[in-house]
Amino acid sequence: MTEKEKNEFSEVAESLKKYRRADLVDQNGESILDELYVDLLDGNIILQKCLLDNTTFLVGRKGTGKSTIFLKLENEYRKKSGYLPCYVDVKTVYELSKTVVTNQEYLSEYFSGEQLQKYLIARNFIQSVLTRIYEEIDKQSQSLLNRVAGNLFGNSKKTIKAEIQSLSRRINDNKEFQRVELPALQEIKSINDISHRNSEQATKRGLFNFGKESNGQEHKKQAGGELAYERAVNTEIAKKAEESLTDICLKVFDIRQVIIDIKKILGKMKIQHLVILLDDVSEIENDALELFIDTIVAPLNNWSEEFIKFKVAFYPNRIHYGKIDPGKIDVVNLDFYNLYSEFDSNRMEENAIDFTSRVLNNRFNYFTDGIELYFDEKTEDIYELFFKASMNVPRIMGYILSYLHVSTIIYGKKIKRADIENAAERYYNEKIEAFFKASTYCLLPMQENRKIYQLEALRDVLISRSKEIKKQITSGDLNGKLYQKSYPYTSHFHISKDIEEYVMSLELNHFITKYDEKSNRDGKAVSIYCFNYGLAKKNNILWGKPKGNEYRTYFIERPFNYTTLILEQIKETKVLKCTNPQCGRVFSESERVGLEFTHYKCPDCSATVIEESVIDAEIEKKLKGVTLRKITADEMNVLLALNSQTNPVFAKDIATDVDMNSQRISKICKRLAEDKKLVIIHKTIAPYKYEISDQGKLYFA
Repeated sequence: MTEKEKNEFSEVAESLKKYRRADLVDQNGESILDELYVDLLDGNIILQKCLLDNTTFLVGRKGTGKSTIFLKLENEYRKKSGYLPCYVDVKTVYELSKTVVTNQEYLSEYFSGEQLQKYLIARNFIQSVLTRIYEEIDKQSQSLLNRVAGNLFGNSKKTIKAEIQSLSRRINDNKEFQRVELPALQEIKSINDISHRNSEQATKRGLFNFGKESNGQEHKKQAGGELAYERAVNTEIAKKAEESLTDICLKVFDIRQVIIDIKKILGKMKIQHLVILLDDVSEIENDALELFIDTIVAPLNNWSEEFIKFKVAFYPNRIHYGKIDPGKIDVVNLDFYNLYSEFDSNRMEENAIDFTSRVLNNRFNYFTDGIELYFDEKTEDIYELFFKASMNVPRIMGYILSYLHVSTIIYGKKIKRADIENAAERYYNEKIEAFFKASTYCLLPMQENRKIYQLEALRDVLISRSKEIKKQITSGDLNGKLYQKSYPYTSHFHISKDIEEYVMSLELNHFITKYDEKSNRDGKAVSIYCFNYGLAKKNNILWGKPKGNEYRTYFIERPFNYTTLILEQIKETKVLKCTNPQCGRVFSESERVGLEFTHYKCPDCSATVIEESVIDAEIEKKLKGVTLRKITADEMNVLLALNSQTNPVFAKDIATDVDMNSQRISKICKRLAEDKKLVIIHKTIAPYKYEISDQGKLYFA
């Protein structure tokens, strides 16, 4: 194998790992996306669905190709007459808007403390998004104006430029902005004052009457009960405050007028459709996500009369519709089960393997002389194994190939099955599990620490059960014609569909993947999940099931029903409990539906029922044992990425690993180097290179 062939293999890996927008270019800086784009379904069905004149939500986990589809959509829209695409990286805009927040003294009359900070971030965020849209229109108008120059007269080009600048100035010029902002704030303040007085009165009435039964008999008041009730009332007040923030932003930014102005400008350039592509929306905080949808996306979408359409990238279970009619939105799922079950549930795995083969062949044929040069296995076996190891996530394929490059290819060896399996295990260890191992060193709120604790605990009990079933089959304690005593498969399990919410975090973080839906032996609908291939390999669990039609029910056999196991584990970490200390009733998970119907009111005493953690003491004990300096989650992610590098790297080299732009990575590295001595900066020439220090390596020792 020549050095040229080894380097070409590396190019294949890197092209699949990359997902940021400017990465898919050749040596001359020209886009190669059209040559490298491979649709999840044959015939470019996903692309064609996204190109329809509807608002579209692209839903998929990290690495499923949302950003690549957006880049392809931009290319296609630029070829279409009357369309203007506008891309916004929402996560980057939001993070930058947080860092440049400056207090405005005149606002202290309307807000105080935390509320003021929240408003400033929201205000700056919306300003930044609108400015980004104007900048994109301005940038792209140059080529558009040249194309339609024959239809424009006199100084029309200058006029359009001036109108775009005026639009931007209205949002960003502080004096001009205040002219609109202050009357809106005054109006909202008057409404809030009335609402606050009503809330205070309600609180007083509630505390006075707390604990009274319907027959008029009065329980003795308890301090704990009072506090719980007060907390419930305050939660309602906080909710109203969030609604007020949305109302303020809607009035201040006058989205209706923004639509009119944009439409007028683009109309002069013969543009009938503005398509706004919003990437990484689910990466921002939940409050900001909802505010963003409610104040920008929904109004622009609903009020523009088909002029503006959105293409929005979400994570599963982190979708917010706001006031957008879900029936008028095309939802395009990119994850394995949600995608392939929609089109042909009988050929899901076959279609997924077909995608894997098309992706790999496309990349190897473009960068190399073909895939056969590098593998010592049948190509059909390679495709199947890469599907299992990646569950159709292109970025995971890229990482596995990257690991294969350094473990096998650089030594001139061909890749065997065992090499791919080892690479899949390394991916799991370094990219999925690593953060959770290091999370004890992160500055996280207790709520986040609980989530991580619960995530790890749930993963561990699922793995333990699978290993136990394997042991039972090999020992003969569990026998049946479907079980192979020598090499039993225990990588999949099923659960009742009504408890899927408890495994969502595991799936979002790629520990497990939804594989199928079927009816179990009792005729009840169940969801089938599989472990990450690398996680299974690490625990010596054989992935899949025996081949043959007689094994079609293998995954829904009774031993693989983990419903009770998961519910028992949830009970170990939290309880549903009545806040009235004289009642104190504890509710089972099966009673949650009834509680949701009554808005979490206790049926015995009408007090509020809350979800209470029972693991906080364990978490605090674990955190007290930490001796290293605490760092933020973003800092830890950068440190993790640097720890996996053997040589100093540019910020752009780890951007994919941490889902951040290079500018932000550089700022974090500077802070980690100068303030905490965890990173070394190599300043020979700009841009600088970074590597983890010996002190930084202690976090992963």
